[in-house]
Amino acid sequence: MNRYLLSAGLARLADEMVSVAVLMLVASRTGSELLSGLVVAAYTVPSVVSGPLLGAWLDRARRPVVLLVGNQFTLAAMTLAMLVAPAPLLPVLAFVAGITLPMTSGGFTSLVPRIAASSGVDLDRATSRDALLFNAAAIGGPALSGVLGVAASPGAAVAAISALSLVGGLCTTALRVPPHPSDAHPSLWTAVRRGVRHLATTPPLRGATIASVLGYGATGLVFIALPFHLEDLGPGRDSVGIAWAALETGCVVGVLVARRWLARRRPERVVFATVALYGLTLLLWPVAGSFTALLAVVLLSGLVQGPTLPATITARQRYTPGPLLGQVSTTGASLKIGAFALGAAAAGTLVEVWRWAPVSVILLVAACELLAASLGAIAARSGPDAPPTP
Repeated sequence: MNRYLLSAGLARLADEMVSVAVLMLVASRTGSELLSGLVVAAYTVPSVVSGPLLGAWLDRARRPVVLLVGNQFTLAAMTLAMLVAPAPLLPVLAFVAGITLPMTSGGFTSLVPRIAASSGVDLDRATSRDALLFNAAAIGGPALSGVLGVAASPGAAVAAISALSLVGGLCTTALRVPPHPSDAHPSLWTAVRRGVRHLATTPPLRGATIASVLGYGATGLVFIALPFHLEDLGPGRDSVGIAWAALETGCVVGVLVARRWLARRRPERVVFATVALYGLTLLLWPVAGSFTALLAVVLLSGLVQGPTLPATITARQRYTPGPLLGQVSTTGASLKIGAFALGAAAAGTLVEVWRWAPVSVILLVAACELLAASLGAIAARSGPDAPPTP
């Protein structure tokens, strides 16, 4: 299990560095906000389509480790090429790199049940540790990009992504993953249809997916609005990294505190409760009168949001047959990434074009989180509960 944590941790750290590092690289080389936006969009959008296909491929592969290694080497090659490619090719390279996103998150996660079973590790404990990796990477990735970009250069930050991806891929080669039974692999397109149908027709899994995807999409709104809010509050946009670090730190603490409790609860209900609580804490952000007070309520938001991710992963594991878990995991990751990108685009329109105040956007996000939890709970009750998958 430790080999898995090292491999997945390096992959996710590199992934979390990309948006910040590549954005700095494009800005320093071209100064074009349009090209910067195109590169970020090119990196995030392809995963919406690639997730179901890559997940089905991963489920059918006799040696899934080979796919994950290739995935990491692809990211390493694309980011390395960005250092020397002419500016017009940067969106193309970002597009190819973006195809790898679902495998970095959902692809690795789909292997946890098999690795935990083969190594004698409790699955709930393994899932909590895997979720902590996401939060740690979300803290460390942007911070490392920022430090390298300022202390050295944006090119150094992009080079670090390539190096981390390469080392992560090499570490992944040491993983030993038990294969699925040989008769568990239908054709690729049949697997895609089965996985998507299973995700859409299994009530508790469907509900957890709706709540987490809509909630993450609303977070895309906050991602754009928060820097403007900090500018109005006083400390300026540059302090947004501190605020996000506080949120992710709260998530880590929330997972550590709640992980024993999570094992005794239905995962989809944990998702609905924590998404709703996160929405309620967002109502406190606009009334925080200082940066210190805002950091305190952001930390609180992280505490209540922390269990959402491990509960979502547990729902996928509990309600999905093993041969479909890779596809369900990567499809879920794709939907979340796509929703986040749409949320960020909507926030930019609201703030820049329609001149919404940042606090109004944050209040809208709070309402969206409550709506996401409600819609998820309704979707989970629309039919008989699926039995847990052994």
